[in-house]
Amino acid sequence: MTWAEEHPLAAALDARAPDADLVAELDGLDLELVDDAALLEIVAAYERVISSATARQAEALEALSARALGERTEFVPDEVAARLSVSRRAAERKVEHALALDVLRPVREALAVGRLDARKADALVRETDHLATPTALAVLADVLPRAEGRTVPQLRADVRRAELAHDDEAPQRRLAAARAERCVRLQPAPDAMAWIRALLPAEDAMTVMAAVDALADASPPDDPRPIDARRADAFTDTFRAVLDAGAAPDGTPLPTRHGRRPHLELIVAASTLAGLDEDPAELVGYGPIPAAVAREVAREAEWRAVALDPATGEVAARSTRTYRATDAYRPGAALASLVVARDVTCTFKGCRMPAMRCDLDHIVPFDPGAPPRDQTEYDNLHALCRHHHRMKTLGLADPSRSTETGETRWVLPTGHVVDRPPASRGTPGSRGTPGSRGTPGSRGTPGSRGTPGSRGTPAA
Repeated sequence: MTWAEEHPLAAALDARAPDADLVAELDGLDLELVDDAALLEIVAAYERVISSATARQAEALEALSARALGERTEFVPDEVAARLSVSRRAAERKVEHALALDVLRPVREALAVGRLDARKADALVRETDHLATPTALAVLADVLPRAEGRTVPQLRADVRRAELAHDDEAPQRRLAAARAERCVRLQPAPDAMAWIRALLPAEDAMTVMAAVDALADASPPDDPRPIDARRADAFTDTFRAVLDAGAAPDGTPLPTRHGRRPHLELIVAASTLAGLDEDPAELVGYGPIPAAVAREVAREAEWRAVALDPATGEVAARSTRTYRATDAYRPGAALASLVVARDVTCTFKGCRMPAMRCDLDHIVPFDPGAPPRDQTEYDNLHALCRHHHRMKTLGLADPSRSTETGETRWVLPTGHVVDRPPASRGTPGSRGTPGSRGTPGSRGTPGSRGTPGSRGTPAA
């Protein structure tokens, strides 16, 4: 008896194309009643369905991008990000991938019929994105016939071998393309930890490690810390010294934003600082951290009193709810500080750009013919990163802000409405409880941490 005769359902599924009929059949199967061979083929069949859906989604993204004429083209990823509740970078990757698949049609066709899964298609696009289209298609013609049976690492190696066969200058171009991608990124990790990931040219990476190793080796002989911990502390101390000095290593002063130099910002309830509860705090730009870590960070911070709006949990004021500028387009330092504290990040849905690095935009556009003090005020200002500020200025997104809920509502070019909730500083059940807000610039140097506050209900 052949395998197909012994497992007829598995054999039938193996031969099916990833269409709507297959999805309906898969959804109708009772997994408890099929044999192991059929279960494995059900997994494979769903993988083909996912691949086909990915290809179809890419076609829709390409069509949306093609219709976005003029300046709107740049902001299509923002529309996608807001609708899918993903980061702008994740949406950009989807759009870029879709546009690449429109050029690399053989990859999209293999994806659509399930001969390639989404990860393999992504690897083929990424490994050929620096090549001229004719060369990329020639490389793919060599690689695709056996791609279905290859792993992603094997596929990447196949592409590089084929590239060398078609283009003897490929290594130089790959090097230039790779160096253009150098970056430093923060990735939150569990337990109030984070990864700092740096993609650097090899010689630059070795420069960093040589310096870190030298600083770690300078520890006293009886230092109990393991070598990795000493390296990590040396790495941190190097950049803490920059913040403490307020200057680059060559002495150039660090730039200020909204009248303040770079610093850390910690939001924590006063009751938590006093050890009366263990409510989590927020390290702006990172996220929640345990109370014990917050108390350690806050030990030598400077603090500025603020108050929370009891309805929204947002930073509202020190002693009154509204701060106004002095007859000016630009908000004064006190008002700017308050808006930055309230918004935490850019107010476009999903954008994580810290408010300290954003522009302060007039929600209702500033009218030079009207009194500035009626326009440059707390409820008509919000933080927007430069990118989303341009999106709004170009008329490609229309924001409004509710003073009752603190919610920012955005209307997109498609008419879709997306809401960005307020950046509540309260913990569940504790809105309006007295608390504190700190902006530490470093750890270990008294008085060098910035400007804080206490959290409570707005004063009458």
